Amino acid sequence: MTIWIEIALRAVQREEGRATLIAALERIAAFAGHPPTRGLLHVREIPLKAPDWRLTVETQDGARTLRAVLTEQPPVPGFARYRSFARPAGDDLAASLREFAEAEAGLRVPLAKAHRVIGFAAQAAPAAADGREIERIAWRIDIEGVFLRALLETAADGHPELRLAAPVDGSLDALFSLAGAVIDATPFVIASGAASAPSADPVCATSLDVPPSATRRAAFVAMATSVAGQWFGNEAAARDGLGDEHVHQLRVAQRRLKTLLKLFRDDIDETWHTHIAPELAWFGGLLADARDWDVFAGTTLPAYAASDDDATRWQALIAAAEARRQDARVRLREALASKRHARLALAFIEWLARFAVQEDAAPTSFVAFGARRIHKDYRRIASVPDLVRLPAQERHRVRIQAKRLRYALEFFRSILSSRTRKHAGALLAQLQSALGEANDAAVAADRLVALPEATDYQRGFARAWSAATARTDAQEGERVLRALRRPRLKASL
Repeated sequence: MTIWIEIALRAVQREEGRATLIAALERIAAFAGHPPTRGLLHVREIPLKAPDWRLTVETQDGARTLRAVLTEQPPVPGFARYRSFARPAGDDLAASLREFAEAEAGLRVPLAKAHRVIGFAAQAAPAAADGREIERIAWRIDIEGVFLRALLETAADGHPELRLAAPVDGSLDALFSLAGAVIDATPFVIASGAASAPSADPVCATSLDVPPSATRRAAFVAMATSVAGQWFGNEAAARDGLGDEHVHQLRVAQRRLKTLLKLFRDDIDETWHTHIAPELAWFGGLLADARDWDVFAGTTLPAYAASDDDATRWQALIAAAEARRQDARVRLREALASKRHARLALAFIEWLARFAVQEDAAPTSFVAFGARRIHKDYRRIASVPDLVRLPAQERHRVRIQAKRLRYALEFFRSILSSRTRKHAGALLAQLQSALGEANDAAVAADRLVALPEATDYQRGFARAWSAATARTDAQEGERVLRALRRPRLKASL
């Protein structure tokens, strides 16, 4: 059994030739002078019911190996810490699996019935039982006495992947240093997840179920991992075409991250503020600009045209706004494909990996911390005066607070009562939507002023629309806000 830490990188293009990738890697000083070994590997997955466990049969040069892997914490996209167990397999695979399960005490429970599922798995999913062919090129690299393993693996159904691994936590410095050198010199980026062929579909936030027994630190890691999955998943999906929903979900991921940082502000250190926050501000600014143009050109202006007695008078302005929308989309697409974004992703993963392995002298309860944060954020929004009488700028701040409370409830959902999970989130979404429409109308009116293609009539139309929308949406927002009740924890906690 060996404990490993690993960084997974993926080639940007599936068509990247292995010879090109190898040449690029061997120009890196750490790879130079370390001749690789090559082989063709057949990997077959054996289904397990045990969570966090993976069991495979690997065949290379006629020799079969059973490999069981236990992921020790929720894997951050691109980074994992795991325990690996390996044993040669004989001709009788079921017998080998029984022997493997008895080889170490820690394997007995997760692998107890593995030998029984081989035949059933083959009948239920023949393709999975056949496994995958992987071309593997391996390097053993020495960085100042720390030995690292680099595996370049290419399967027929996915992008080439480079996995950099080291057997101990003390190798974090060397591991991330090597990953940084690879990202700077080659067409690799952080791998977005376990799938070898990333989907082009937009990635939404996943439901979080942090165990109530978790510490505050473990909860933060789980929540940040969820954000990273949405962020990097959409970054990977958008490589085949950056659509409106990719932009929207990327924006949501960044807003969820902002909420998380405010919830856990005491845990954010100088490294974050100095090295990561400025780059997040750069990326977030491009995202905000692209999303604002999406809403303005794709929703607001068409709504104006549909409400006017002569929709044709808006077509030239819509076309001008669409051109600016595409310019903003190009800037965002270029940023996503840049080395700067790849380094930002790696810096985020490194910071989170280091945070995860630290130990608290006096661990804080996730439940106690969550209860304090939720109630504080709820009181802040519940004490807001009548929304109808508030200035537009104040209502916009209330919208931001509603959004933050909504994301906070999603982060802490595992400790909330079923009624709170069902009703509070829905009401906050309604409040956010009502105030959001008014804000979009106000932003649109200001944006029209700055567009030389806009006529005085259109500017006046937008101002009148904004004024009318502000009052009706404030009234709806006020109704929803007063229906919101204090979030409750589970009675069993």
